[in-house]
Amino acid sequence: MILIADSGSTKTSWILTDGNKVVQNIVTSGYNPYYYKDEGLLNTIRKELSPQITTSKIRNIFFYGSGCSSEINCKSVKYALSQLFPNSDIEVNHDLYGAAIALLHNNKGIACILGTGSNSCYWDGYNIIHNVPSVGYLLGDEGSGTYIGMLILKGILEEKAPAEIIKSFYNKYNTTFEDVLVNIYNEPNPNRFISKVSLFAEKNIDNEWIRNTIKKSFIDFIENQLVQYENYQNLKVSFTGSVAYYYKKILMEACHEYDISPGIILKDPIEGLFNFHTKKKSKA
Repeated sequence: MILIADSGSTKTSWILTDGNKVVQNIVTSGYNPYYYKDEGLLNTIRKELSPQITTSKIRNIFFYGSGCSSEINCKSVKYALSQLFPNSDIEVNHDLYGAAIALLHNNKGIACILGTGSNSCYWDGYNIIHNVPSVGYLLGDEGSGTYIGMLILKGILEEKAPAEIIKSFYNKYNTTFEDVLVNIYNEPNPNRFISKVSLFAEKNIDNEWIRNTIKKSFIDFIENQLVQYENYQNLKVSFTGSVAYYYKKILMEACHEYDISPGIILKDPIEGLFNFHTKKKSKA
């Protein structure tokens, strides 16, 4: 059995496969080693994953996770997995590496993540050749759910958004100006709270201010990430992540303004990862 995982800050998607077909789909909490202590992943998989599968049957684990960009973080994740899957061969890679595999397989191009966070890379078909650094939600993450949430929250809190949007937001979440600030500055994992505001945007997508705000976030992503890649206008640019998927029409508008040729858009890279690893196994 093969276990494949795509882990973001919000959720982790798991696929259990016998190498030919999907045996089981499982979703657990997200995990990012930059934001949580080492035992965070161990506790999550022990409580949410282990009860649903037979660990002794799993021979290979491919884990692609946000925050797994350094050797120490990869070792931390691998250690946690090895405690519950002692008989498995475990590979841990960055979620951007997984996104490139899922989107492009062995074809060159630019792979982008637009989910809770954002990132991008130039992929030569086998390796990441160039990655414009992603500095996280406090300093960047343009085009992500968190970035969209911050732009919308800023407009609402500063009363620069349309009056009907401000009223609708406070009513929907039964919250106040002060409550929002507490969630941002005093509660743990503020990026999760902020990114949820992008769901409010989805419900109000017909509002011109909301649409313009989302488009601005994508333009900021293009200008801060994509235009930094040499020859970017002659490469296929593919996207994965819920933000890219649900706002694909606005994303395409922004891409066309910069003469970018969009490739495929996957809601979740796990589908592409499954296709890649099962295809790879069949050739072995």
